[in-house]
Amino acid sequence: MRRLSRAACILSTTVLAALGFSAVPAAAEPTPQVCTKTAKTVEDGLSQFAQELTKVTQAADSGNMAAADQSVKAAGGELVDLAANLRTDAATADAADVKATLGQLADEFESQGKSLTDMNSLQKLDVTRIDALSDQMIAICGNASGTPATPR
Repeated sequence: MRRLSRAACILSTTVLAALGFSAVPAAAEPTPQVCTKTAKTVEDGLSQFAQELTKVTQAADSGNMAAADQSVKAAGGELVDLAANLRTDAATADAADVKATLGQLADEFESQGKSLTDMNSLQKLDVTRIDALSDQMIAICGNASGTPATPR
């Protein structure tokens, strides 16, 4: 269960980093608007993911491993949905670096989501690439707003 908590903490950190996008002021370029929209997309998607992780914990704590495995799959589905929503955000971006980074971030969320099939797979969840791509988006959004970004 400690690894589950660690995974939730790491993904929560990603949410907090994404929240930094919402403070980006509007500019002549569309990147700040995409950053604001993406922050909301990530916040909403990871909130849904966290809700499923709560169900995983509750089921595992009660000894119902079948329900825990089912909730892990549902949590993975939330990451896949988040990936689809990030692709929608990327499609609206004019800047090539935003499109590319959001596309890569979506690919990684989808890959990690599809890998979640049971409790064992949850223990192996690796968000290293998601963290790196999140830092990249923070930098892009900070540069677009004229505000230096501070990586998580």
